[in-house]
Parts: sequence; structure tokens; C-alpha cells
Amino acid sequence: LGCRADGDPPPSTRCTRDGAATRGRGSRAVSRADAGRYLCRATNKHGSAVRSVLVTVECEWPPRGEKGT
Repeated sequence: LGCRADGDPPPSTRCTRDGAATRGRGSRAVSRADAGRYLCRATNKHGSAVRSVLVTVECEWPPRGEKGT
């Protein structure tokens, strides 16, 4: 998940999942292992704001054990 925020001055952002920093941006396949609570924190000299989202993964593609084309 990407974490974006606007502000003046522009805030720094940090995205974590279950307390650990998330990997860099980019497109990749999603699996059930990616499920969890994600937090986005934006901080500048005026303070910080936090948003939380719970991500569930109900289906993986390609299905486990099959190769994609």
C-alpha cells in the first residue's frame, strides 16, 4: 500500500503493517501473507496524523500450486 499526504510543509510519511515497516512501492502479486493492519503516519513540524486500514486477502491469483501464464 502506498502512503500519501499533503501539507505545508510537506510531511514525511511512513507505512507500517502490524508494527513493521512495509516494503517499497511497486506492482507485485498479493498473497494472504499480505493481510493485516496497515498504518500510515504523516508527520511535519505541526504534528502528525495516522490512518489505519485492515486488509484481508480472500483470493490469490494464480491459485496456489498453479503457474501463471
